[in-house]
Amino acid sequence: MRKTFPVLFLAAAAALYAQSAKEMDLLLADPGVSYARAARYILPAAGILPAAVSEADAYKAALERGWLPDGADPAAPIRLDESAYLILRAFSLEGGLMYRLFPGPRYAYRELVYRQFIQGRRDPARGLPGERLVRILGRVLDAKGGGE
Repeated sequence: MRKTFPVLFLAAAAALYAQSAKEMDLLLADPGVSYARAARYILPAAGILPAAVSEADAYKAALERGWLPDGADPAAPIRLDESAYLILRAFSLEGGLMYRLFPGPRYAYRELVYRQFIQGRRDPARGLPGERLVRILGRVLDAKGGGE
């Protein structure tokens, strides 16, 4: 698994639409990605919004689509299960039976674990570090064929 990390990282970095090095450094160093920042990187990676979108606009777009919890503070850290739901919805990934019956963060998280997009030690109620977001997005984009 250690050997694939550079490949996944490069795929995710390229898929994040060649963000500036400073932006990528800030994301990778972020111990708890906010709702707004998660939307800022996930929605452009899925091709929903342009790469130059602001965090506020990305957050608003995700909230309007119902992909984030109502009343969520844009600056608050997003939970791993909530980010899984945002990723499943943004990339139009189909979930298993339970996700289809009860779409939401719980079964979205389980779906990403099942597909091995979320790996390693994990707790769905914990915050999402930036490095983990990049890894997850890299795996999703790899599975989707580079985000195309």
